Amino acid sequence: MFKPVPMVLVNVQVAEAEVSRVTAILIRLRLIHLINVVETPLGKLGYTGRLESELLERYQRLGEEVDGWARALDIAPEVVEIPPDLDPEKDIFRLEEIAESIRKRLGSLAEELRDTADRLAALKRRRDNLELLRPAGISPAALAELRFAHVVAGLLPSENLPRLEEALSHAHHALMTVAQADGRSVVLAACLAGEREVLARALRGAFFEPLELPPAAGATFEEALAAANAEVEALEQTLERLRAGRDRLRSELGREMIHIRNRIDLTRALLRARVMFGKVDRSYMVSGWIPAHLVDALKEALAREIGERAMVEVLSPETVAGARQGILNIPILFNNPYLLRPFERLTRAYGTPSYGEVEPTAFLAVTFLLMFGLMFGDVGQGAVLFGLGYIIFRRFLRYTDYGIILMECGVSSMFFGLLYGTVFGVEGLLPTLWFAPLKNITYFMKVALIFGVVLISLGLVLSFVNALRFRRARLPAAGLLAALFYWILAALGLRYLLTGALEWDWPLALGIGLATLAVTALFVFQRLRLPPEAGPTPGGRGLQLLEGGIEAVDGTVRYLANTISFIRIAAFALAHAGLFVGVFSLADTLGRMRGGGLLYWLAIVLGNVVIILLEGLVVSIQTVRLEYYEFLSKFFRGGGEPFRPLERKD
Repeated sequence: MFKPVPMVLVNVQVAEAEVSRVTAILIRLRLIHLINVVETPLGKLGYTGRLESELLERYQRLGEEVDGWARALDIAPEVVEIPPDLDPEKDIFRLEEIAESIRKRLGSLAEELRDTADRLAALKRRRDNLELLRPAGISPAALAELRFAHVVAGLLPSENLPRLEEALSHAHHALMTVAQADGRSVVLAACLAGEREVLARALRGAFFEPLELPPAAGATFEEALAAANAEVEALEQTLERLRAGRDRLRSELGREMIHIRNRIDLTRALLRARVMFGKVDRSYMVSGWIPAHLVDALKEALAREIGERAMVEVLSPETVAGARQGILNIPILFNNPYLLRPFERLTRAYGTPSYGEVEPTAFLAVTFLLMFGLMFGDVGQGAVLFGLGYIIFRRFLRYTDYGIILMECGVSSMFFGLLYGTVFGVEGLLPTLWFAPLKNITYFMKVALIFGVVLISLGLVLSFVNALRFRRARLPAAGLLAALFYWILAALGLRYLLTGALEWDWPLALGIGLATLAVTALFVFQRLRLPPEAGPTPGGRGLQLLEGGIEAVDGTVRYLANTISFIRIAAFALAHAGLFVGVFSLADTLGRMRGGGLLYWLAIVLGNVVIILLEGLVVSIQTVRLEYYEFLSKFFRGGGEPFRPLERKD
């Protein structure tokens, strides 16, 4: 949980005839993160990758055409079992023959379906527009026969009619409102033929939308409408016939279309993956990282389908020269329990851990929930957050992680709401198990500072753990000295806050003095006696000692400033409680008005909604800020590479 899944490097060597089957196995298992063999020491042995761009382009064109046919026939994508006999060079000819036969059977059906559907939609729209003019009883033919007048029909907001009249006041015109609905009017606007530009400008200013009408057919309105209905009926029959043909072809070609679509997708993934492979003569080398516990599964799959024709080499990260030198990044596969897994999104937003350093998701999740609950403690509002998270978790599969985070934040909020004794801002319904924020402001600030000291101390400890994990020649003495000074000052400060005591006890002073002396001696010895890890530096040992001292003082000041930053936990918790005071004050004022009972409860409900949305967002942002800038920055180096398994769509 506190470190990523252990990885090993696997090299699979196969003959050229078997490379497609091996790739199909790797795609099916989804367990290998490919690396480019050319960039590894194997590249110096003559292994080279190659991009078969011409063949890939042929598959790309074929795939786009088949996808278009599948959409025209309404064939939904379907994932089928990966065939073991993928062979890009041979398959392309057979797939092109199958595509040609499908092309002949489909003919122009897809294009005819699309054109007929578009024509029918446009004709129905024009017919419906004609229906809007029914009260006027004017047919398109009558409008088309006008020679000395210009008449247009359309829609505009009813409130713009007076503005349109005013804009046309200096022109010969006539406006007829045919009908009104949903705040818009169906209007016939007429003017002299020579003033059509004046009318057009005025109509644009009134947000006029011209009605697209059927072609002029029939001397009367009823005849024009009958002609439009007849044409709609004829096109619907044509469309029905085409759809019947489509359904017939779908039943005949459906399985075959699904088969070739998957085969094309898989082959494209295979060809792109081959760029990462190494090739010498007629032998391929496939190299990549896989989780250590899946090595046996890979060997079993290769033995079952390839037999002994595949040679598998497994290397631990410590034995890989490129990994030791930092040339090869070992990919990171997170390893967290289900309830903590959604917080990996926050970790990845800050950076991907490098292999071997502490994986911070568990620490981030726990401290995030604690800080959120401290700032947003309320039983009622926590229950609302939990309910919203549950709805998202159950209904919106795409946002499942956010639903889980919201539910966990709701539980944390309810827990601290119980400690504060508050339900939707009402105190007294529940006993106060810990303290009430507004009544114990000074105490809350002490709690926030203590939390800050603990979190920053945890970050410092984890930074030393990372230093040991990366096997540095020595621990950074300047960092140890800064941490020691910080802990001394923080302990003295917290002692004063909690007890008010300023005097020193002899055992305490002796312990602090000895610890400071020991770490200072280590610091001086490291700076003056041991050669620097980065090699000789200009200025000599004296300058190194001065720089280290400045570094220690700077670190101590930064840690103290970071601790003070945690007072915002108390500040935003008090703001949360203060918003409740404002809501209840407004509700009491409205309650004293006439009919105030309804207004009182309306203010309470809307106030809680605003607090949940506004304060919930602000608290989340502040919590993330404290996590990133005050905690993770102490030890999290990042720079790792996420694990990306070889998949169909790679």
